[in-house]
Amino acid sequence: MSQKNAQDTGKERYVAMADMPALSASPALPDVGELHLALIHDPADLVALTPEWDALSDTLPFQVPFTTASWNILWWQHLRATRMLIRDCLHVFVLRDRQGTLIAIAPMIISVRPGIAACGVKVLQFFGADPNITEIRGMICHPDHAGATITVLQRYLQEHRHLWDWIEWQGLSPSQAELLSAPGAPQPKARVMCYLPLPRQWEELKSGLSRNMKEAIRKCFNSLKRDGHQHAFTVVEQTAEVAPALMTFLRLHKLRARNPEGVLHANVFRDRKSRHFLSAYAGASSAQGRLRVFQLSVNGAVVASRIGFLSKRQLYLYYSGYDAAWGKYSVMTTLMIHIMQWAIANDIDCVNLSTGRDPSKLRWQPLETIQHNAIQISPRLRASVLFKTYVHLRSYPFMHRLSRKK
Repeated sequence: MSQKNAQDTGKERYVAMADMPALSASPALPDVGELHLALIHDPADLVALTPEWDALSDTLPFQVPFTTASWNILWWQHLRATRMLIRDCLHVFVLRDRQGTLIAIAPMIISVRPGIAACGVKVLQFFGADPNITEIRGMICHPDHAGATITVLQRYLQEHRHLWDWIEWQGLSPSQAELLSAPGAPQPKARVMCYLPLPRQWEELKSGLSRNMKEAIRKCFNSLKRDGHQHAFTVVEQTAEVAPALMTFLRLHKLRARNPEGVLHANVFRDRKSRHFLSAYAGASSAQGRLRVFQLSVNGAVVASRIGFLSKRQLYLYYSGYDAAWGKYSVMTTLMIHIMQWAIANDIDCVNLSTGRDPSKLRWQPLETIQHNAIQISPRLRASVLFKTYVHLRSYPFMHRLSRKK
């Protein structure tokens, strides 16, 4: 079936046996003899999946906002590329077992990039092709099911190689990344996610920290008190209070990015589309009881803020912001201390510190999980030539800006 016909019909069905040779070391799907693969090209069909999608997301070991239906649907609505240089086409894979139970979703797009060597380049990639807004990308399925899922997808992709020039895979195991990586092609770096299982008592967590961290905790509170400043910790979760809390967060996030001292941070929400997306997702997650906006106030004014997403006794800490004028008091560290204490008091099992191995995370001595990525090039000769040309052009700053801008 051609891409045009698939888009016209809205869905395309493909069936493959689950006992095909697996492409990874992950175990095959238990008690599944046949997998049914459907392709979604119509956003309305994507929305119709929401109840099943969220039920599947709830089964994952790590509860992160990026696997939820609302995040992905809102991403498509707000952040997909529709420009002349880059245009995203919906190409979502949905896999079910023989009983019709949803076992995997690969929320993907075909990004068409015309203007390179007078040929349109078609890149199959996951939702979240944005500047750092979507921190974790990849298939939405239980790790035990990933091997069979990739096997079915590979059979389809080989039979429909004319639809894509290369694939940007994310969220893979080491063995999956090795098998999917095109030989000789530069491969993207793996992404580290830091998470902290919590004990039942704050003092237990504190006692396991380094001597330097314990001293930092003491200084945070003493320095404010010594200079006569009163601080307060608040947690915003009511829907009516979310909008003003987000405005405060965005202001502080922008101030953090402008701070020339210390670690440099980008203003992730500098453009209007990104802010609208964040507002829409915050509203949706607040309605589900999953949003928390943590705030630290000094003398009645909010000086630090961080967004958190709560699901199944796991807390994912998203972006933060603070007023650099209060930096000497380590207000972000003070806020994090309060967040950890709040999480323990509310029976949270795990705090996810998000991606990256920066010192502010490592001082909490978290555990790590690594998600590997891979570039898979279509077996067509055209694809190999286009990929090499694209990589060469991406080395120029001007082309890099064009390809990243949405």
